[in-house]
Order: sequence, then structure tokens, then C-alpha cells
Amino acid sequence: MTLTRGDGLRRVLFVAAVLALMLFWATAASGLCPRVDFVRVSDRSIAMGWTMDESEAEIEDFGGYRVWFREVWESDEFSLLSEYEFGEEDPDAASYWPFDPYYEQPVRSDSAAIFQNAFPYELSVTAFTASNPDSNDAECLEANRTGIIYPRVGVQDGLEEIECIPNPYRSSADWEYGGQRRVTFVGLPSRATIMIYTVALDHVRTLEHDDPGSDQEFWDLKSKDGDEVAPGVYLWHVEAEGLGTTDGRVMIIK
Repeated sequence: MTLTRGDGLRRVLFVAAVLALMLFWATAASGLCPRVDFVRVSDRSIAMGWTMDESEAEIEDFGGYRVWFREVWESDEFSLLSEYEFGEEDPDAASYWPFDPYYEQPVRSDSAAIFQNAFPYELSVTAFTASNPDSNDAECLEANRTGIIYPRVGVQDGLEEIECIPNPYRSSADWEYGGQRRVTFVGLPSRATIMIYTVALDHVRTLEHDDPGSDQEFWDLKSKDGDEVAPGVYLWHVEAEGLGTTDGRVMIIK
């Protein structure tokens, strides 16, 4: 039988459609989607808890969980942070399952030391099946997005944890997120006065921090007159009633 050009084109389109369908099923939603119960931030760390509607042991074809994150200032795409494979008992395995006994611990948590204080992140969690462990549920990932969160030291009773980040500050660096030209003082007590000077001790700006729920105070790199500061080294001095004073410096590179 002789194939016409139209027959050949139809065959090519058919093969392409089959391949597309195979790819779809390889990455299709598993039908398993955990529910995020809480998100907590601490010093260079984020914890997230989630549950399923029933024990993993009672879910047919359950494979495990994947925790995803994205560095908001750098990408719109999520990257894999950690994977938990149901039944993996080796603590040294990349997919180690630390939830034991799983049926007595319905809330899971995840924490990683890769986070930096005052930087914006977003997390999500998905589940996968044992029969198709390479599948990723895009709909579940989207539904479980935590929104933008910032790790932080937390309100302090002293001045030992105060620092100004990033240091040095570079205007062309990834820190520039959404046009936010700023550095952040972290590790503050609930109330403090931050005074910023040039190395010649000329007064640049005073910031008043008064927030019992936050250890952070932003400096938008502007002087007390509203002008953008020049590149260079700036000294900062923090005072807090009853706690004393502390000093530091930050370099601004433009």
C-alpha cells in the first residue's frame, strides 16, 4: 500500500499525540494532596506542617511527600527542597521518612538551614504515588502555596543578635526584589533606636523601631532628607532602654 503525503502527516500527528498523552499521564496529578496546617518561621529556618485526610498506611498506592520552595527574589519556579519516601528507614537516605510512628503524628514539619533571615521565600507540599513516583501534581503544588514568608531571628531580650543584612549590599544583586532597595536590621528587641552615620560621623538617618511582634526594621537607603545615600561604608548604632547599646557597619555598593 502506498502512503500519501497526507497519510504520513496524519501518522506523525498521531505519534505526537500519543507521546503528549504519555507525558501527560507521567506528570498527571496523583489524586493525593496534603493539607497545609501551619507555617512558622524562626532564625534562618521555616517549618511547615501538613496532614492527609487519613493515615498514609491506609491510602492505596501512597508513595510519599515532596516539599518545594522558591527564592522569591530570584525565580517564579519552585525547586525540590526535600522528599520523604513512605517506608524509607535509612536516616542517611535522601528520601528518609522521619515520621515514626506515622499514625500517631498527623502533623508533619520541615526545616532547612538554607534560608536567610529577612529574605522572601515561598513553600508548598505535594504527595506522590508508589506506582508512579516521578509524577508531580501541579494543581496540588499551586493549592498549597504558603505565600511569601520571611525567616527571622525573633524579638530579642538583648542586643547580641542584631545585624544589618545583606552586608555588603549590592544594588545589582538578587536581593533586589520588587524594586525594594533596602537593608534590614534583624534581631532587634521590641523597641530600639537605630542611628546611622557616615565614617566621618555625619548623621545620616535615625530609625525608630517599635513593634512587639517583629525583630526587623528596614532602612530604604535614604538620608533624613529623603536623598539616596552614596556608596560607601556606614556605621550604625543601636540603643534600647534597659539593654544598653551596640554598634556595627554596613557597606553599600551600587
